[in-house]
Amino acid sequence: MALTKRDGRFLGWHHEEEIAAGDTGAAVPIPPMVAGQKISVRTIAGSNAAKVQSTISSDAKVAAGTATWEDWPPGAQMGTVSAQLDGPVTALRGVASSSASSAVTFEILI
Repeated sequence: MALTKRDGRFLGWHHEEEIAAGDTGAAVPIPPMVAGQKISVRTIAGSNAAKVQSTISSDAKVAAGTATWEDWPPGAQMGTVSAQLDGPVTALRGVASSSASSAVTFEILI
């Protein structure tokens, strides 16, 4: 994951994945070089419910699958929901509830 910087500003990075109903997406590491940059996250869940989880656990714990995860403030929501993170994180992941059979889309924009 490389971020390009020009004139003191990052040009942006986008991640998008589809998560099957009832599944938790893979951890998406957020590079330390984006500290201080706003991180926007969005779930597009339609009739299903989805949420975003973040961690400030170490990169080693994220890689080992032992990180501590915290739900985003909106909690599990139906439809399309966006939020901006208030503080730095080491990784993010999307979670699709099993309340419906449809997949959800999870997006990150830095």
